[in-house]
Amino acid sequence: MTFVRVGQFKALAEKIEELRTIYEADAIPAIRAARGNISALLLQQHQARDAFMAITVWDTAEDAERYERSGQAAAMVDKIRFAFAEPPSLATYDAFGISG
Repeated sequence: MTFVRVGQFKALAEKIEELRTIYEADAIPAIRAARGNISALLLQQHQARDAFMAITVWDTAEDAERYERSGQAAAMVDKIRFAFAEPPSLATYDAFGISG
């Protein structure tokens, strides 16, 4: 079953551009290269420009967990941690209607 991880966070206003640049240039390609990854993206909310969602879509929960255990997920978060206005939250979902 397709598995989705959603990280939500607020960014410091003066760090938003740098955060987006790093996530797009470093995190997204690294995540997409991981075994079992279907998609990775960063969403910035229109109504609150400091609100973000980082979404990764995986073939299976095991694929996402393997990526997490590898230390790469923590390394990616560490690259943007300087821009967080508050601690991020993480939720996971089973996804329907997505084919890998």
